[in-house]
Amino acid sequence: MTKSDKLYFALGCIFCTTVVTGNLIFQKFISINIPFIITLDISVGVLLYPVTFLISDLLTEFYGKQKAKFVIQITVLTSLIVMLLLFISIKLPAVSWSPLSDPEFKKTFNVYGLGSLASIIAIYIGQLTDIIIFSWLKSLTHSKHLWLRNNVSTIIAQFIDTSTVLIILCFFNIIDWQYFYSVFISSLIFKIIAALLDTPFCYLGHYLIHKLINKK
Repeated sequence: MTKSDKLYFALGCIFCTTVVTGNLIFQKFISINIPFIITLDISVGVLLYPVTFLISDLLTEFYGKQKAKFVIQITVLTSLIVMLLLFISIKLPAVSWSPLSDPEFKKTFNVYGLGSLASIIAIYIGQLTDIIIFSWLKSLTHSKHLWLRNNVSTIIAQFIDTSTVLIILCFFNIIDWQYFYSVFISSLIFKIIAALLDTPFCYLGHYLIHKLINKK
């Protein structure tokens, strides 16, 4: 296995782990106060999104659209397997001396249900959008202006991702429609800010990966 292959595998593992973790924690919402500007009500899962889009951009940059898509597909499959395993675990009855009773276990892990399925669908659509736009801009600019394709592809993809998951969650009454716009705007603002702030990390990642791959 070459250094390039090992790096591809490592980035794919980090991406997959981040997405699965995000799906496990996404139904807890927090407030982030930006002094004198705005208070954002967002899911804690949203905090992990900048990492996933940064990795998918780097995968697309160095390994191409098809290999980046493959990582997304494996991640979706892994997420569905975790969902199935948790569903089975919830259905199995606990013994009387179990530290967690059935209701407690269900309350803890039942979040990995319809809500998580909505998140998986949104992530898949959003990430594919990111990869397609990133690849198109790379071709259009002849591989120049990394900051442009990194930010434009991520912001558009995050808009699609956020709107998709919230529409599904509200449609199935997991989140009340009255919170749609506040959560949507808060999540989108956070994601856009994060996308802009991760630009230096994208250049740093690009430099390190290029150096590692080409190191003799």
